[in-house]
Amino acid sequence: MKNNKISLTLLIALVGATVFFTGCSDEDDPTPKATASTEQKLSFHLHTMVGNTAAAYGVDFQDAGGRKFNLGDFQYYISNIVLIKSNGSELPLSGKVVLANPARRAYELGIVPVGNYNGFKFILGLDSITNHGDPTLYNADHPLAIQSPGVHWTWNSGYIFMKVEGFVDTTLAANGPADLEYFYHVGMDAQKRLIDFSTSAFTVTSGLDYEIGLEFDLLEILHNVDMRTENETHTFNNLPLAVKIADNWQGAFSIE
Repeated sequence: MKNNKISLTLLIALVGATVFFTGCSDEDDPTPKATASTEQKLSFHLHTMVGNTAAAYGVDFQDAGGRKFNLGDFQYYISNIVLIKSNGSELPLSGKVVLANPARRAYELGIVPVGNYNGFKFILGLDSITNHGDPTLYNADHPLAIQSPGVHWTWNSGYIFMKVEGFVDTTLAANGPADLEYFYHVGMDAQKRLIDFSTSAFTVTSGLDYEIGLEFDLLEILHNVDMRTENETHTFNNLPLAVKIADNWQGAFSIE
């Protein structure tokens, strides 16, 4: 009789174990399984060039006419970035502002859905509300905060959308040293320009961050600009020159 009790107890234990292990099969495991990412990080990889040479400070370059010039400061704002989805709808990257310069190439734009995109567009410059905001309200590391060297006028004209400074050779024969200071400070609401790459398709793939490769050529913004005689503008004091430079911005960008 004692042996029968032991056998019955063992049988119950075996049945219980079977039920337990069956209940814990993979199909009923409450632990979430890893799934493919539906979002990835998007960045601009931006090369600032002078013709075929990477832009740099304190280096002599030549304009289209062979005139020497160099860069002491070169910065520009990119904002209102919008992705064009494959169905034609738009995905604005709200609040994202880039302050680009030759010393930096990678600019993170945020997290976006994976998938196919027809292209993108952005503004070189700032929209009116942002342009006339108070730069002291931003954290020091924000592109719209007070910068050094500065990219904001001290009166109500707002931000400098593009700032190019340095020295240029102003000899008639363009055979002298770059020794005269020049400056192009282009801003004010009317000078912002749409840079449109709506048909430059790209794909953001699950598991892979994506970089949009762009080149910006300084020589292109100097197209039809005579640096010997057209060597300064604060926009308001030489509007025709500021407009000429702003009108050249679209042609200065290309896809890498």
